[in-house]
Amino acid sequence: MQVACLSDLLLHAPQQWAERELLGSRGRHGWEWLGHAETVRRVLRVARWMHSVGIRHGDRVGILGHNSPQWCIADFAILHIGAVTVPAYFTDPPEAVRFVFEDAGCKLILVEPGEQQSKLDASKVPVFCLRGEEGITLHKISSNAMFDIPCDLPAVGRGDLATLIYTSGTTGEPKGVMLTHGNMLSDVAAGLGGIPVYESDTFLSFLPVSHAFERTVGHFLPVACGAGIAYAEDVTTLLRDIPEVRPTVMISVPRLYEKIYAGVQDKLMHAPRIKQKLFASAQQLGLKRFESRLEGDDLHGMDAFRFRILDHLVHARIRAKMGGRLRLFVSGGAALHPDIARFLLAAGLPVCPGYGLSETSPVLTVNPERRIKPETVGPALPGVQLRLADDGELLARGEMVMQGYWHRPEETSAVLEADGWLHTGDIAEMDSEGYVRIVDRKKELLVLSNGEKVPPARVEKRLAIDPVILQVMVIGDQRPYLTALVVADEGGLGRHWQKEKGRELPSDWRQNKAVKGWLLERMHAACDVLPSYMQVRNFVFVDSEWTQASGMLTPTLKFKRRSIMQRHQADIDAVYAAGEKA
Repeated sequence: MQVACLSDLLLHAPQQWAERELLGSRGRHGWEWLGHAETVRRVLRVARWMHSVGIRHGDRVGILGHNSPQWCIADFAILHIGAVTVPAYFTDPPEAVRFVFEDAGCKLILVEPGEQQSKLDASKVPVFCLRGEEGITLHKISSNAMFDIPCDLPAVGRGDLATLIYTSGTTGEPKGVMLTHGNMLSDVAAGLGGIPVYESDTFLSFLPVSHAFERTVGHFLPVACGAGIAYAEDVTTLLRDIPEVRPTVMISVPRLYEKIYAGVQDKLMHAPRIKQKLFASAQQLGLKRFESRLEGDDLHGMDAFRFRILDHLVHARIRAKMGGRLRLFVSGGAALHPDIARFLLAAGLPVCPGYGLSETSPVLTVNPERRIKPETVGPALPGVQLRLADDGELLARGEMVMQGYWHRPEETSAVLEADGWLHTGDIAEMDSEGYVRIVDRKKELLVLSNGEKVPPARVEKRLAIDPVILQVMVIGDQRPYLTALVVADEGGLGRHWQKEKGRELPSDWRQNKAVKGWLLERMHAACDVLPSYMQVRNFVFVDSEWTQASGMLTPTLKFKRRSIMQRHQADIDAVYAAGEKA
């Protein structure tokens, strides 16, 4: 990809894309789209305005708001003048937002009006709204022809700092990851070599674009190939937005796929046996077809005939709920359970699990569309070097690796070696074809008091597939055995209990010994292939779901383990105390 900086992806695009729909959002009368040429005009106007108010090469500019065309326009404008985009998460509380912008030393902040704007009431730097009716807003500036007059702007190169992406802080204070134009352009180029996207595609963007995963794969990548991007209003509006937008590509963390799977399983539980058998047969043949195609073959004879009928009766309905045009899911941010991947693949919804981290711009590996191994996160993308350290930690090297952490040289040197190898912090395995399987986070590895090492994600992934469990976190570091904190899906719990026991769920189910014993048996069954020391011996139901708003999840829905443990420390102590008395 021969472009000098990220804004060139948009500004130097082929002329034939000029009238193509690029950015879509819900308006008063349905979905409204900005064409490619109009988006370019708006980006240049905003860039010239920012230059006119004193923003210069290397200055940091903050953005706070939900995904939107204005967010995209602001980002490209900032990058075009050589300034540095500093995104903050709209899910973060005011103190976390202030920390990011103050730590980065932002000279200007662009913010969504309303709740997000109120987080910056005490800001000491100029704040302008992305849109709105009052005052100077980015939307008004981008529509004002007075900013069509060109101005002298400095050249921006691949070595210039493009963005500071603050890590979500699962284990401590957030750090600003320094990524240059070259870092991110190399990952976009690698992504185009590993993820099959085309100018005819439509992306539906709903993960926070402030996160590196969405920023690269759902923001820069579609712009680079001329695809359209529709912005969901919120993750809560997805079920409404998907059939309206009818996307062809969606980028998501595993939680979306888990909900799709759980929804189907829940409906099956109440379906007649004939429908359950039809679904099982459709899945079996769908998976057989997928595996045959991996080998360059297909179904034949009676299998092909049965597949067409069952696919029409079963899987076509699932695809219709996803808009009917979806041809690719890209999964990242956390491990996707192989059973869920196989369910989607059998249903004709190709899902390509991948892996990366903010420090690598972020994507390092992804499963090729026609060579998917569901239990892995795929092989290295073009230009990425991977190797395993003696302790199993995955190391990465390539142009996409960060420059370091903003104003944190000691923390930088702790993860980035002089010869360019980055310590990812993940324990991994690689097969003979270079496909990577992530075992767990190195820092999150639980060491039981008997010395046995437990990767919690390996256990949690098996437990979380149970439709009665909404969230589960395993505990056990320096303890004699594993326990767990469980957020139950009360509706699913009640339905499964009634089906198996023939009576309603007791009102005191959180403390009820029979209910807890029944669920513990299900948990043991889910982990029966794991060593005995990886079996959960006891658990406690917690009262409420862990969310981003409560500070328990990162923007990509990973557990903030330290925060969760602090909140439930009394429950943890009590469940171990009960075990000692038993």
